[in-house]
Amino acid sequence: MNTILDFLNNNIGLITLVVGALAYFIYWKQKRDNKRNAAKIILQEIRRAEDIISDYKEIRQYQFTKKIIATNSWARNIHHFVGDLDADELDKISNLYSIGEYLDSIITKVSDFNFDHNINQFKNIFQQPSVPSSPDMVSDHKVVKIAVPVTFEAPWKGLLDGITLKYETIYHSTIVEKLKKIANQKN
Repeated sequence: MNTILDFLNNNIGLITLVVGALAYFIYWKQKRDNKRNAAKIILQEIRRAEDIISDYKEIRQYQFTKKIIATNSWARNIHHFVGDLDADELDKISNLYSIGEYLDSIITKVSDFNFDHNINQFKNIFQQPSVPSSPDMVSDHKVVKIAVPVTFEAPWKGLLDGITLKYETIYHSTIVEKLKKIANQKN
């Protein structure tokens, strides 16, 4: 026991150096792991967002149940990639998240509008008196008119098309290849 205490007392500098190196190694490893995990999540978000945008380009309709940007991991983790990606690459990823969040806000407004419109039509149908069963009573009652959906170009359709159809994907670019390398993912 005395020899261990003597060794510790005589080699305080060496022990401090070893403990400091170990602490730095743990810090560096955590930082690298956080960066790798952030890259994996961002890759998944980019792939998902661009799949939804691609679906719109094919069928010209967004599904109200799918958010383009469900969580914005990019905003919380961009600092990890400043040294790995150049300014244009950072901007392209930021642009995808910005466009996705803006489209999500438009889609939410369209969904709310459609919901309110359908509820109002439903209320109007059931607030009207019903058609009488006896022909004698027709003059005393209003005839219920049921609205038939009219096909027209919704005002937001041009906005959605203008944003979505101009978007150039980045998933099959060198930007994503760099992120995959950071995430230790193969194609």
